[in-house]
Formats: sequence, structure tokens, C-alpha cells
Amino acid sequence: MKKLALLLFYPLSCFLFAVAANAQSTNLLFDDSDIIVRAETPDINPSASESDKLSAAASAKALLKQAPRKITPQNMPEFKSSRKKSHKESKPTFPAPFGLLWNASVDTTRNQGIQLTAIDLKDYPESYSASQLPKKLDFFDKVYITFGHTDELYRIIAYSHNFADNAAADKTIDYYRTYSEYLDKKYGNMEQNYTPAILTKTVKDSQGKDQEIKEEAPLGNPDFLEQLMTGEAVLYSTYHNNDVEATLSINVDGDKKSSIVIEYRNLQIMKQQENSTIDAL
Repeated sequence: MKKLALLLFYPLSCFLFAVAANAQSTNLLFDDSDIIVRAETPDINPSASESDKLSAAASAKALLKQAPRKITPQNMPEFKSSRKKSHKESKPTFPAPFGLLWNASVDTTRNQGIQLTAIDLKDYPESYSASQLPKKLDFFDKVYITFGHTDELYRIIAYSHNFADNAAADKTIDYYRTYSEYLDKKYGNMEQNYTPAILTKTVKDSQGKDQEIKEEAPLGNPDFLEQLMTGEAVLYSTYHNNDVEATLSINVDGDKKSSIVIEYRNLQIMKQQENSTIDAL
């Protein structure tokens, strides 16, 4: 019986001895965390002391036990997109008065070197005072332009400098006729609209009695400047082609200073805006 036990114990002891020896030579007897540490710390010097190895392993284990950091918008790393930012499609533009461009956006107009200052015009959103114009006319010292909600230049209004005139508005009428001729040459289809002041006169009838009669004051009558200022008389003309309508008018302020005003509207752009609105309704 003792011989049988020895025979059984001897192979088993040899096996255990071999496993232990093999473990010391190949370092297989590691727990799971040790395996991870070895995998994540390849820079540990194989010739370093055992205490250094244990210290490095302990540090790595501590890192593994830490909870992962929560990613928030504040600490999330920034990544550069490989896609280029989409640019707003450029719209076709067309030559407009003073070197401006019909259908141009605010940015496009500024890129022309034109200085824009926002102004508040009733019924005309996104309006600006424009200066440093490519084709400046010294006679017109104020030019206002309107883009509207669609960011498309469709309206231009120009004011001449104010000038003094006589009671019959002779200088004002001369300027008006000069620019009326220019606009008719460019746009054609001139239509003049004159609303005269109504004068009341007292005359004698056939029997010698006083009688009041009303008559229209002619353009350029001795009180024409006053009539324009009060609105009793109105003088303006319109011109148009297939794309643009221009309106020429006279303005007289409270100091009896006159100015010539030209308003331009792009008919095609306004029609497109109207059609888009109707289509959306």
C-alpha cells in the first residue's frame, strides 16, 4: 500500500514542481489586472528592480479603477470638420443707378466698397444710406437703398442737395426739366403728372357785380414755390422700361428750399417677390 502511495505521489509532485518552475520563468501566474497592466505599460524597463515594477503596476491599477470622465459640451474635444462650410448661393445681379447692382445682397453691396448705414424708412425694411458710390453724381448728396426681407436690392431713392429759389421756382423747374430729359432718354415712356393749385379770383360779371371764379394755376406761376411747399401743387413724372420704373419729383421743405428726388424700382424683382408671397399663402 505504501509503495502504491509513493508511486502515485511521485508523478504528482513532479508535475507541481514543473508548473512552479515554469511559472517563475514565464510569469504566467498573474491575475487579470496584472495582465492589463503589462499590456498598458510597455515602457517599464525589464531590467528595473522588482520594487519599481510593483510601484508602476500599482499606479496603473489605480488609473484603471478611476471612473471614466463624463463628456460634456465644456470638455468635449473639438474636431475640425473635413467638409467646407456651405456658402450662400450668389444671385445674378444687374447694373443699377450710381454704380449699384440690382438684386445684390447687403454683403455684396458692401464688397463693392460702398459704405452702408442702416436707416429707418417706413414701409421699407432693411434700408440703408449709401455713400462712396462707384458712380457718384455731385448733384445728389443722399442716396437711400432698400433690400427688404429677401436681401435683394430692389429700390433706390436719390435726393439732390437743397437749393434756394425764387417764388416762381424757376431754378427748380429748370433742374426738373433737365433730369426729366435724361430719364426719358434712358428709360423712355415719360408721363408727366401735374396737379395745379386752384386759384379763386373775383371778377365782374356782365351786370357789373362781383363774381368768384376758380381756375388752375399754371406751372411756374408767381406763387409756384409756395404751392409746391404746401402741397397745393404737385409735379412729378414717371419713366419705365421692361425692368425699371423711375419717378422724378420735386420736394420743397419748410424753409422753401427745393430739391430734386428720383426714385427707382426694379419691376422684375418686385414681381418675383410678389409671386413668392402669393405662392406661400
